[in-house]
Amino acid sequence: MELMIHKLERSHYVNYLREAIREESPWILEIGAGVSLLATRRINLDNYEVRTGLIVHLDPSPEKPSVGRVDPLVLIKEEDDWRIIDSLWALGRLAGGGVASAFSQNPLLLLDENLALEMIERILPKIEELGRRRREASILDLLSYARGTSSVIGEKPSEEIKKILGRITPYLHNENIDVRGRINVLLGRWTVEEFRKEFSLPFEAIRVLEEEAQQEYDGLNQLVRVDEFVSFREEEFSLVGNDAEISVKIVLGWVFYSLARRPTGEAYTREFYNEIGARHIMEKVDMEDAHLWKGLMMKGIKDIIEEWLRKREKSIRDEPNRDSKSTTLDRMVRGIAGESSRVSGSLEGFL
Repeated sequence: MELMIHKLERSHYVNYLREAIREESPWILEIGAGVSLLATRRINLDNYEVRTGLIVHLDPSPEKPSVGRVDPLVLIKEEDDWRIIDSLWALGRLAGGGVASAFSQNPLLLLDENLALEMIERILPKIEELGRRRREASILDLLSYARGTSSVIGEKPSEEIKKILGRITPYLHNENIDVRGRINVLLGRWTVEEFRKEFSLPFEAIRVLEEEAQQEYDGLNQLVRVDEFVSFREEEFSLVGNDAEISVKIVLGWVFYSLARRPTGEAYTREFYNEIGARHIMEKVDMEDAHLWKGLMMKGIKDIIEEWLRKREKSIRDEPNRDSKSTTLDRMVRGIAGESSRVSGSLEGFL
């Protein structure tokens, strides 16, 4: 099925997006569920075509549920190839440690035309040291969406990423800046019992959800349980020139919470997001019509649940007959017996 692309005027979508980022509208961005953003300014300098900007990426995983990253992006076209800087280390090597430090403190500086020009003038004499080259087609692919990397350099907590998103809003209207991204807008949140009653989900299905997810979290000493169900409107958008293109899907997920302690001794709650399924929205939509989106959400969730239950019919049917002591509980019992010194789940760090 071909993906539906919704086309709007850039200014219309940016107004909606800016208010959501600044929490000035009913639409709430759920940063913890994931966000990606790639913004570049187009610059012409000494016959070079240049793009400078930043990559923001947070894709929650069990290992790093609330840690993302912010990286610089500098592209310099030389003949038919592009030379690339996409790490803080490379930026510091070619533009100087002061520039890298300044970017780390204020990643938006590469969207400022004067500052970007000053930085490029430092880099051009060393352009031959930029060994990485890519053809035009691969650069277009690079600019399609933000990707995470495995490097620790550039990692930032979700709270800092949220602040950076808030500060980028003045640049969203600028037609000399291309912006592509993915955000999650919260549509609904339910307790387990509320969700089961609303969508006729059997109790055994909750057990199957937890058992399926448990092996992913075993290495982290977490005892999985479903604490809440959540629904998001996931928007992938592209702002180029005066146009905005958006694809949208309804996402159904669930969350469990774990208490932990920072090295300072401060207690905090970790949120682990898990996706059940998604449904692409093919209908023509108004991004701000709450009544419309409630209906689309309810229908989308029902479709996702029906498909999920159909695929797990046998597991759900067999669940009441299974040994109640799961592999996770067995691991916990061994820990109490002395084979492990850690306590899993919501009590980790407190006992």
